[in-house]
Amino acid sequence: MKDILTTAKAAEILGVSIRTAQLWVESGQLPSWKTPGGHRRIPRQAVMDLVEHNTPEQYLPLSARAIILAGEGRAPDWRAHGLKGSGLLLDVTEDALEARKWLSFTCPMLVLIENATSGNNRKLLAELQADQRFRQTIIISSAENTENAVNPIGHDRLQLPLYPDVAATSAAILKHLTASAKKRAAPTGYPLPWNERVRLEAVRQSGLVGSGPEASFDNLVNLAAFATRSPVAMFTLVTQTEQWFKSRTGFEGASTPREWAFCNKTLYENDLTVIEDLTKDPHFSTNPALSEPFGFRFYAGAPVRDPLGFALGSVCVIDKIPRSLSQPERDALSTTADAASNLIRLRALEREIERHREI
Repeated sequence: MKDILTTAKAAEILGVSIRTAQLWVESGQLPSWKTPGGHRRIPRQAVMDLVEHNTPEQYLPLSARAIILAGEGRAPDWRAHGLKGSGLLLDVTEDALEARKWLSFTCPMLVLIENATSGNNRKLLAELQADQRFRQTIIISSAENTENAVNPIGHDRLQLPLYPDVAATSAAILKHLTASAKKRAAPTGYPLPWNERVRLEAVRQSGLVGSGPEASFDNLVNLAAFATRSPVAMFTLVTQTEQWFKSRTGFEGASTPREWAFCNKTLYENDLTVIEDLTKDPHFSTNPALSEPFGFRFYAGAPVRDPLGFALGSVCVIDKIPRSLSQPERDALSTTADAASNLIRLRALEREIERHREI
């Protein structure tokens, strides 16, 4: 058993707290499994790899998250409004200590610190800007008496004024992010999430595109069709050029061009997306899938994510008549997509364990 460690022993070797080691396990950064008695066990080689290389990037891989340290009373608005179109999942708090805890086990693509000139917020900002672990993270600070514009102060470091409402703050951030992303991407006929370049790499690394049929995913797709009373259901993976179906029911093709993908909107919204009548949506009114032999009129999709939160595609349902989903049907579709995400996390963990066994 010398090649297998407890969480406590792994933490001791790594020189971190047991809680930090547990967080790395929970986020998938340290591969592990549970014994029949419910105890976590970690491959020694995985721990020794971290000790040997001891680089920040290996401790904290970039995740599809944004950590928002909101100004007083603004957290509810941030949770409601978010950063639509960024492709990021938001963790929102008004407590600098809580934000610091989150940052101890994840390297988000973006951090926003409001009221950045006061107390603990100012201290956290200084620590982040000096920490090489977050050199790929966009760090944005806002405070009163700042110029009324987004002000770059270095590579991936921005200042902006403390706008009176969250909507204005979010709009200013997204305007800057999308402007920089457009310089790197060819124009498309559909909206792209800001993190599209990294998302595409996550799709590639998942190894799912082109893989063979799997009953576990087929069962989830069939369940989505049944739970929403839909004739067509799919688990899609969206690459740069196509929408590829890992699993499907009610549809014969293995893929479509990306331009046809209703899932483009789900990726942009980064949430459950329902389009009750596709002919009335300007993004899809001329989509070939609305014509015969398909004749699609209704779409609903929920994101399927990799272990770091990047949306790889969706579990979606389609119908040939305009319609809606009840709240229980919405919940069922979201739960099915979450189950597919959990299967992907399990596959990633199994690959990691196998890799360490081969070393």
